[in-house]
Amino acid sequence: MVETAPRIARTRDIPPDPSIARAVGRHHTFETAIADLIDNSIDAGAHNVLVRFVGRGGAIVGLRVVDDGKGMDASSIDEAMTFAKKRAYGSGDLGHFGLGLKAASLSQADVLRVYSLRHGAPPAGRMIEASRPTRVAELEGDQVGSLLADLRVDFIFDNGTVVEWGEPRTFLSSTDAGDRARWIDERVSALMSHLGVVFHRKLASGSIRITVDIFDADYGEPGAPRKVAPIDPFGYDGLPNDEFPAPLRVSVDGMSVTGSAHIWPAAQSGRPEFRLGGRPGSLAQGMYFYREDRLLQVGGWNTLTVSRPELEYARIAVDLSPALVPHITINPEKAGLELDSDLKQALLEGSVGDRGLTFSGFLAEATGAREESRRYTKRPVQLVEPGRGFGAELIEAFDASVDRADADPVDIRWRVDRSEAPLRVDLERRTIWLNEQYRDVIAGAGSMDAADAPFVKTLLMIAYSKYFEGAHLGSREKSELAAWEELLTAALREELARQAREIGDADG
Repeated sequence: MVETAPRIARTRDIPPDPSIARAVGRHHTFETAIADLIDNSIDAGAHNVLVRFVGRGGAIVGLRVVDDGKGMDASSIDEAMTFAKKRAYGSGDLGHFGLGLKAASLSQADVLRVYSLRHGAPPAGRMIEASRPTRVAELEGDQVGSLLADLRVDFIFDNGTVVEWGEPRTFLSSTDAGDRARWIDERVSALMSHLGVVFHRKLASGSIRITVDIFDADYGEPGAPRKVAPIDPFGYDGLPNDEFPAPLRVSVDGMSVTGSAHIWPAAQSGRPEFRLGGRPGSLAQGMYFYREDRLLQVGGWNTLTVSRPELEYARIAVDLSPALVPHITINPEKAGLELDSDLKQALLEGSVGDRGLTFSGFLAEATGAREESRRYTKRPVQLVEPGRGFGAELIEAFDASVDRADADPVDIRWRVDRSEAPLRVDLERRTIWLNEQYRDVIAGAGSMDAADAPFVKTLLMIAYSKYFEGAHLGSREKSELAAWEELLTAALREELARQAREIGDADG
């Protein structure tokens, strides 16, 4: 018996359930959400994008992303605010899913408002709420026009778009003035670093300018805009006769794909381009995928290998060409890719450089470069042996660089001391005690690692080693210890005063 499909009786469009807002964008961070909005601005032909934090009463209560792109008329803005409405993307567009505006915004805020102005069209404004994301409210056109006419931005706004987050969920709720100042400073710094990395090619070429400011809604005045600078993950100075960067040649579906393999020079590992927002270099190793000069993945090996300290200088840049598109999946937050098995195999079998290194051969070269950078020369200098409070790698560096004094190891540990002194030297217990009260100042905010502050601890070992080498201290040594404690206490006071001034300036 041959079955035939039933005839269509009628068709109708079924709108998505409002719960779609909770399903999309949930993996966005604040930084990736803003980057997604800037993608839309770039697709709209913007040359300037401003990320504006809105403050009122000392608190940050909202955010706007303003661009000078082509803007949208009523029809276009309705499409942009509709869930599951994917427009036709051009080959050079950064948009990909048709969800970025809504998913990015509602992942961070309960209310999304969009105001836009296009040449030849009246101002248009729309609003959706996270509780009813499929219901779009039309905003009064004259009020939208007045708002757009009074943006107070440092570029000409004849047309463009403003994306506004109302009732943000991920902003600080504390009423403490110091907390607020630190939060906005950290948030702005993290955002500028992320945007500087993700859009570094476009920023360096001058095709887009991104700034960040804080707008005081009580006074109606913006603060000075801070320009986002490009942070190139491959922005090191090449060394003479270095074989890297080297071309990576891969064949996929009979087509040739080219990338570049880099081994970052160890002597330049202090650069922000290596640390990428202050992260340890080992977290930035791996693959960097670009699409239309927009960075989609910041490190990671996509299961080609595993991240490990020996590979911290290894980075590979790949531009997504048409040959690669069928073999990759971009996540909705544009913060990573998945590679299919064919592409992984092609990368593993590709050749690196003129010597025809394989992928594993390149990793071996990177491992060797790191080992070479950690070869220390033994000096005719003695220090006491470091004990608890130091990481294994630093202890190894001590062993390789200096001779051990004929004395028991010395620990550097944390404990609460109600005095003002930042440290105490305990000769009997062979311990330098750091004052837990000042851990954020000495080791950095949020530090909880027993082997933290390696730089400070090494300086202390160099300065205090001699006091632990003998059996008894003379009057001179005791006077020195007292003087060093007074100087360090004075330095701590100055540092705390400096931080207080910074908080006061931010509040003012």
